[in-house]
Amino acid sequence: MKKVLFALVLVGGLLALSSCSKECNCVGKYKGDVKYEQTLKLDDGKRCSDYNFYMNVAGIEVEVKCSPALF
Repeated sequence: MKKVLFALVLVGGLLALSSCSKECNCVGKYKGDVKYEQTLKLDDGKRCSDYNFYMNVAGIEVEVKCSPALF
């Protein structure tokens, strides 16, 4: 039981630290292939999910997905 509680506290701590991060790791994909990876600094009041983008035109998919940098 102690191990489960410790694991939950550890995961919660990592999530809490990631929410305070001022940087996002973004991955851009074209037709499912990764075309670039970039680290962005967040503007005031912005979240990483604000930079997410998806478009599908005539079966061609373009996507940018950003997630908080953990450390």
